[in-house]
Amino acid sequence: MSPAGGSPRVLLACDFHLRYSTRLAAGLDRAGAASALLTRDHDLEFGGEPGAALAFVRETVGPGVPVSTIPGRLRSLAGWRQALALRRALRRWDPAVVHVQESIGNDPRLLLAAGIRRGRYAVTIHDPVRHPGDRNSARIAWLNRTLARQAGLIFVHGESLRDELVEIAAPRAPIVVVPHGIEVGEATPLPAVPSLLFFGRITEYKGLETLLEAMPIIWEELPEARLTIAGEGEIPRRPALADPRVVVRDGYIPEGEVPDLIKASTCVVLPYRQASQSGVGSLVKPYARPLVVTEVGGLPELVADGSGLAVPAGDPAALAAALRSVLTDHGLAERLGGVGAATAAREGSWDAVAVRTLGAYRDLLGVG
Repeated sequence: MSPAGGSPRVLLACDFHLRYSTRLAAGLDRAGAASALLTRDHDLEFGGEPGAALAFVRETVGPGVPVSTIPGRLRSLAGWRQALALRRALRRWDPAVVHVQESIGNDPRLLLAAGIRRGRYAVTIHDPVRHPGDRNSARIAWLNRTLARQAGLIFVHGESLRDELVEIAAPRAPIVVVPHGIEVGEATPLPAVPSLLFFGRITEYKGLETLLEAMPIIWEELPEARLTIAGEGEIPRRPALADPRVVVRDGYIPEGEVPDLIKASTCVVLPYRQASQSGVGSLVKPYARPLVVTEVGGLPELVADGSGLAVPAGDPAALAAALRSVLTDHGLAERLGGVGAATAAREGSWDAVAVRTLGAYRDLLGVG
């Protein structure tokens, strides 16, 4: 690994959140840093498709960003040897900042290879409070609290998340709020048929059952409305699922198919019962699609720019009313979506996020 002369060197290390780390690495490079990536050689974040993770990294950052991976299972002796070798190599590369993503402690080999030092590393905590139904939530919550308490700098994606983290972990390090980065998208006209999209990993806290209970209320006024459910997980059984106006794509959605799903929708719905922030919500904005979200976690902040509507969680009638207003008023939908696209271009781009992140490194970690 050879650093770019004079550029601050940043090692981004993660187990999951590889999409986030990779896009941040690309943004940091454009902002004048020299980035490297450290991760594990699995494709779980990409539907288990062999080679998908590395292909995504190479497509996003090109050959200019070094990528190191640790192979095999945690008990693999070869993996521990690889971690030690990487630690030596990364010490020679001499990063000015080691920036890890939450839950990296799932695989202590990554911590060994990254060579994090108490009080000197940065960490991004995406979910200060673990979501209901997540596996190993207690263990992961403990790992994240420990990472936060020993960090020199902490990033979160919303003011409400800063408050949550202070309450549960009481970290000493400064906490900096940066938005979740948004990939460039294409704003397209709204579809002729009023259409809703629920997209992403389907788990208990996502509130899909509330949306399914809201659909019959919507159909009373708007019988032509359609709903697409796209994602991997457990879909709650509700009568609306049997209606032909509901289309279910149960399974991992490849990266390349996501834009067409968003463009085919009038509105994207986040009816969550509990939340921190939402990568799905950030992903949608560049396509000029309005959001209807619930008043939990950082979701109200997501639409505080005027890009969507917020309703109480777990209330099918309130959700149906908000969705009807967007589906029946194209002018409203276009205004909300247009605001979101403008915000994405101005504040939420990965280049803007990288500049703010690099500034925090310099101001709070003393990086030159």
